[in-house]
Amino acid sequence: MKILVLNCRIYSIEYEVFEMPQKTELCKGVLEHIGFDDTMLTQTVGDKTEKIVQPILDHQKGLELIISTITNPKYNCLKSKGEIDGIGHRVVHGGWTFTSSVIIDENVKKEIYKDFELAPLHNPYNLKGIEAVEAIFPGKKNVAVFDTSFHQTMPEVAFRYALPERLYYEYKIRRYGFHGISHKYVTERTAQVLNKKMPTMISFHLGAGSSICAIKNGKSVDTSMGFTPLEGLVMNDRPGDISPGVILYLLRSGWTLSELEMMLNKESGTYGLSGISTEMKKVVESAQRGDAKAKLAIDIFVYRARKYLGSYWFVLDGDVEAISFTGGIGENSPLIREKILTGLDKFGIKIDSKKNEKTIGIEGEINAPDSKVKIFVLPRNEKILIAKETMELVK
Repeated sequence: MKILVLNCRIYSIEYEVFEMPQKTELCKGVLEHIGFDDTMLTQTVGDKTEKIVQPILDHQKGLELIISTITNPKYNCLKSKGEIDGIGHRVVHGGWTFTSSVIIDENVKKEIYKDFELAPLHNPYNLKGIEAVEAIFPGKKNVAVFDTSFHQTMPEVAFRYALPERLYYEYKIRRYGFHGISHKYVTERTAQVLNKKMPTMISFHLGAGSSICAIKNGKSVDTSMGFTPLEGLVMNDRPGDISPGVILYLLRSGWTLSELEMMLNKESGTYGLSGISTEMKKVVESAQRGDAKAKLAIDIFVYRARKYLGSYWFVLDGDVEAISFTGGIGENSPLIREKILTGLDKFGIKIDSKKNEKTIGIEGEINAPDSKVKIFVLPRNEKILIAKETMELVK
């Protein structure tokens, strides 16, 4: 069974084609700068990468280019679009309606539309992709895999804010959590490595956006992101937890809503603290050269991560079997991993520095032999989870 996986964003479309259930990658690529003259499609088949540059004005035309490329005999991916058995879509926000992945119908599309205001930078483009694919593949089954659904198992004490009840029912204001597809994949992969079906663990997704998830018996019971992806850990350009009073103070000081949104979403986090880059790698390099602001940015990033790790340790009653790291920083920064976990021997968490240093961008176990808690680095692979859930529903 051949499954096409799509992640449609505001200016880009990521895609991958899998042969399932073998989990064989047939091809993958990304279309970037949609709506501009320099739109670029980069496709990889095996060890060969091709680039196509041409103006693409919208997602419909973008998906048409992607389909014509993956079915072009020159690239040896698919012979025709008829080979595709199902299409899986990453959808960022499912509100509180969707607790699992679903076959897309008109009602599902209406619910995705209703959540536009909750995810204005994502859901509109997720829906554009779905509607474009329906036109290209009439009659084929489309599946929505939601970033929020994994966290719908959180208890009410974890997802409710202490706000007037009317805000919960009228405006859907509650904690939803994000990175759910990634945390679910990490949970399933950790279960395989541990050879235990329902692990109790803590998952770190550290990247441009970062979050931590407490998982009990294979289910999310708390996560650091909340109503939006601004809450929780310090991130590359987002602040994580701050006092709501800061927002009120800036509004009273004359800041506009657009200025606040830009500051919170693009100018904060380790970038705002260091003034160096939105890439953690460059901040780390500057800190290692002695830059005081970069060092402070990393220390604050690590301090917040350790605070959440400690709180989730108690949420799980200390019965943690594993801690797993994924995401661009989680996979590729031994320094950040070691800083987060150093000094936790009394809790049975012991990192092996040599294993940790060698584990960059690859799967590996980095705990010391006598550590009670297993520590894993697991490369991010949300697309294979989307392909698997799509296959199961299409079957």
